[in-house]
Amino acid sequence: MQIETLAREFVYNGARLTDPAPSFTLQQVRDFYANTYPEIVNAEIEGPEVRGNRHVYTFRRAVGTKGKADRVADTLVQAHEILAAGVEISRPLRIYLTELTQEASAHVCPLLEEEFAFVNALHARNTGQAQ
Repeated sequence: MQIETLAREFVYNGARLTDPAPSFTLQQVRDFYANTYPEIVNAEIEGPEVRGNRHVYTFRRAVGTKGKADRVADTLVQAHEILAAGVEISRPLRIYLTELTQEASAHVCPLLEEEFAFVNALHARNTGQAQ
């Protein structure tokens, strides 16, 4: 009989996340990934589920309240709609919106509260719709 230690693997929003340190508790792993996925902080931890030679834990986003991830998604949609609407906006503003959609969707740079408000106001002004 051979004893095999199962490696840990984590899943969040369909993304497979490696174990940053086997000595970390599940909460420490969640906190570690919060730099990349800020909305993971409020996620529930499910598992483990044994898959082959791995224990797979799933971070499940809390349901019911509109969190920052939803706000980011809404803001990105608004930015895309502003860019696609063909409205006349200044070149620096067009560059800002383009960079915003690229960086925020890649989790490179978290959005600030002021950016949520600014894009929402700009979207309302240019499309007549506020969120």
